[in-house]
Amino acid sequence: MSAESPSGVVPGAPDVRRCVSLWSLREDVLVDTSDATGSVLLSGRWGEVRLRGVGPTVREALRRMSLGPISLTNVAAELVPAGPDRAPRGLGVGPAAGSKAEILAVLHRLQHMVVRSLTLEGADRLLLSAVPIAPAARCRPVPVGRRHPVRLSRFAFLRSEGQGFVLESPTSLHRVVLHGPEASWVIGMLGRPVTVDEVAAGVPLTVQTVSEIITLLVATGMVVPARTGEEEAPAGGPAVPDFAEDRDPALRTWSAVDLLFHSRSTLGRHDADFGATYPLAEVMPPSPPVKPLPEGPRTDLPKPSLSEVAAADPPLTTVLEERRSIRSYGTDRLTAAALGEFLYRALRVRGVREHSGDGLPPDAYTDRPYPSGGRAYELEFYLTVRDCAGVPPGIHYYAPLEHRLIRIGDAEKEPAVSERLEEARIVAGLAEPPSVVFTITSRLHRLSWKYSGLAYALTLKHVGAVTQNMYLIATAMGLAPCALGSGDVELAARTTGTDWRVEPGVGGFALGTRRAERRPRDLPGAPVIRS
Repeated sequence: MSAESPSGVVPGAPDVRRCVSLWSLREDVLVDTSDATGSVLLSGRWGEVRLRGVGPTVREALRRMSLGPISLTNVAAELVPAGPDRAPRGLGVGPAAGSKAEILAVLHRLQHMVVRSLTLEGADRLLLSAVPIAPAARCRPVPVGRRHPVRLSRFAFLRSEGQGFVLESPTSLHRVVLHGPEASWVIGMLGRPVTVDEVAAGVPLTVQTVSEIITLLVATGMVVPARTGEEEAPAGGPAVPDFAEDRDPALRTWSAVDLLFHSRSTLGRHDADFGATYPLAEVMPPSPPVKPLPEGPRTDLPKPSLSEVAAADPPLTTVLEERRSIRSYGTDRLTAAALGEFLYRALRVRGVREHSGDGLPPDAYTDRPYPSGGRAYELEFYLTVRDCAGVPPGIHYYAPLEHRLIRIGDAEKEPAVSERLEEARIVAGLAEPPSVVFTITSRLHRLSWKYSGLAYALTLKHVGAVTQNMYLIATAMGLAPCALGSGDVELAARTTGTDWRVEPGVGGFALGTRRAERRPRDLPGAPVIRS
C-alpha cells in the first residue's frame, strides 16, 4: 500500500466520509421514453422490458440511470413535488406519483439490467460496482453483522482489466468492478475469516464504509458469511467459522479453475462475447489451414488403397465393441506401411478449399477424416518414434497434406525422445514403452481468430473426437491403441519445438502392435486382412 491513496486518504487516518449507494443501468441498456402512451421501453442484451403507466419520476430516473450512476434519494428529492409522499401502487408501474419507493419497486423488476455502485460522499469516482452478467442475476444486499465472520469465496478471482481490477466467480451472476483502491484494501483482508470490525481496524475506512462494501460483496456471492450457530470450537480454543460453500456437495467436486473454465466456455452465466464473432479478424490474418512444413529429412509414407481397406475392415459394430485401451505390446514390429495406413485413414488432409462471401472474413479450410468445429482443423500431430520398421527413430512432424513424416531436430532431441516415451509409459500405465507416441498440439489461433469464449474448450472437444477416430482405426487394423490422459506441457514444447503459448500440447496417444490374440480382423465373420 502506498503512503497516500489516490483519493488523498493517508493510511491510518480513516476517511470519515459517508458511503453512498448509486444506481445505473448496464452500458448496453437503451431507454426509450418517446412512447405517446407514457410507457418506457428498455432494450438490453437479454431482450426488452416495457414498463407501462410509470410516473414521471421513474421515467426521469431511468433516463438518468442510462447516462451513469445516480442517487435515488437525490432524484426523488429533486423531482417529487412538495407535499407528503404518496405510497406506490402495486408494483409501482401504475399512474401513481413518483417516489423513491416507486423507483425501487420498478428497479426490483429490472435487476438483470441494474448496476449497483458505492462511492464516498463528495468523491469524484466510485469505489466499486456490481454488474449483472446474466438474466437471472439478483442482488439483494442484507447488512452483515459487524462481528459476523466473512471470507472471500474460494471461487472468486481477482484480475486486472483496463485501468482497474475485476472480481469474478463462477458461482456468481455478477461481475464486481473495483474502481479505486479502497475496495481492494477490503478484499485484501478477506483471505481468511474476519469481521467487519476487524477489517475496519486494518484499513483507513470507517466501519460504515467497510460494512457497505462487504454487504454488497456478500449480495453478489463474492464474499460468503459464516453459517450462524454452527461453528465448532476445538478443545480449549475459539469457535471455527463454518462456511456453507465448503460443505456443499455440489461445489466440493469442483476446483475453482475448473468451475470458472466451465462457466465461461458455455452460455448462461456470463455476458462476454461468445461464438463466431471474429474478434481478431481486424487485428491479424487467420493462420493458414495447413501448417507450413518444418525443415528436416522427409519420410514419404505408403498410401493404402481405401477400397481394399473397406473390404478388409471388420464391421463398425465389431470395432466399437472391441475398442479398448491396450497397455502391452506384441513382439511384431510396427511397420511404415501400417503407420502410413493409420495416419492416412485418421489424420490426412483430403482437400483444401477457400471460403468467402456471406459478409464474413475470407478464410481457407481443409477437409479431414475427423470432425472439427468451424472446419478449423487446428490440431497438429508429432510422432516420437521408438521402433518402426522403415521410419528412423526420433521426433517427426506428420505433414497431413503431403502424407509424409518430417524429422525435426537432431541429436540434441534424443533426451526429449526418451523423456516423452517414459512419460507416456507412466501416464498410461504401460507395461513397456510403445512403438510410437503421438503429441497432439493445437494452433489455437485458428479458433481464437474466429471464436470468442469457447476456443480452448472447442479444441479439447476436437481432441476427444480425433482420439476416438484414432482408437477405432487402430482397433480395425489390429493395432494396440491407448490415449494419454495428461502430459507435461513443457516437455511437449521441447519435444515438438513449439511455443506452448502459441501451439500448446493438448493430448497424447500411444500406438504399438498387439500380442498374438484374436484381433478384429481375425474375428469370425470378419474379412481376412490382406497380406
